[in-house]
Amino acid sequence: MRDYSFKPGLTASLITSLAISLFILLGLWQLHRADEKKGLMALHQQRMQDEPLTLGAEEPNLEDIRYRRVIVSGEYDVEHQFLLDNQVHRQSPGYQVLTPLRIAGVETAVLVNRGWIPLGASRDERPDLEIRHRNVQVTGTVERFPGVGLKLEGAETPGPGWPAVVQLVDPARIGERLGYAVLPYQVLADETVAEAYIRDWKQARLDPGKNQGYALQWFLFALVALVLYVRHGIKSS
Repeated sequence: MRDYSFKPGLTASLITSLAISLFILLGLWQLHRADEKKGLMALHQQRMQDEPLTLGAEEPNLEDIRYRRVIVSGEYDVEHQFLLDNQVHRQSPGYQVLTPLRIAGVETAVLVNRGWIPLGASRDERPDLEIRHRNVQVTGTVERFPGVGLKLEGAETPGPGWPAVVQLVDPARIGERLGYAVLPYQVLADETVAEAYIRDWKQARLDPGKNQGYALQWFLFALVALVLYVRHGIKSS
């Protein structure tokens, strides 16, 4: 009759302990991200039902009005628009069009995201962003500017010419280029706004299901590491 003993070895024990700890930490972090997104989803649903807020002389903090529907009156700065690069819609590359709207009665502007347009035949070909009506009233939703996974040097510096291509929106840099201040958030134009493009403002990135799925994967990795550790540590004699 065989005798079995558990002799995993010091190196295997250290590596497995570190791996399991890392997998569990990553799983817990994903669960934390899922909880954050649940909170943001609840906030989004709540604020979307509030009465629209009129943007004017006051400059509310982003976190106080994020996801809030707003009404902004002013004049589009048609000659100085921005193209937010590397934006994908249904697997097609393109830009999001950011048009400065100089708010009536104040010296500040807000960037109105008028939607997505496809990339031209080449990156050297700039799209025609002509606007017939400059003095407008825009209704939309306040949102922060999209971030990037890996920030490259100079990504926040708008390219030459107009419309200017930018990889990452930095309101301070945008204001320097324009010569006047812009608010630190964008307004996502809703479907009532004329002279706009494809607007698909789904809150897919707030879905906690993906993070919960990732958490489950990390916990399974921890379990597999433990099973392999035990299996290879058992010796027969």
